[in-house]
Amino acid sequence: MAGIFHQAREALAQELARFRNRQFLEAAMAATALVAMADGEVSLPEQVTLDQVLETVQELRIYDPHAAVDIYRDHVDALAADSYAAREKILETVARLAGDEAAGNVLIHACVAIAKSDDDFSPPAQIAVRELCRALGLDPATFDI
Repeated sequence: MAGIFHQAREALAQELARFRNRQFLEAAMAATALVAMADGEVSLPEQVTLDQVLETVQELRIYDPHAAVDIYRDHVDALAADSYAAREKILETVARLAGDEAAGNVLIHACVAIAKSDDDFSPPAQIAVRELCRALGLDPATFDI
């Protein structure tokens, strides 16, 4: 009987963590899409790095990676269709994390990893990361940008 209660409690804890971190998931997928699309296309190294981010960032590991990638692709498609409107929406989504310095730091580090994944931290990617820092209320100099 104790095992049933333990399993139920674990399941509830996981669902609560998903609920609490959903905003972070949305912001992370939006921000990484913005950085990946900064040069107009998503490269294979950027895709591989996104997979690594999904595997290593504790706040994202609780989600089905396919669901996370679907959110990411929706943002990539929106950026391809109307970059200005999609960029504004992404910055609004990311700004919801402003004030949560720990979440902001993790998000920016993930974005820098995406930006540097093809060995070229391009000026458009640097601009995107700076915009994301401003949306989060973080100083880009903290991240050597």
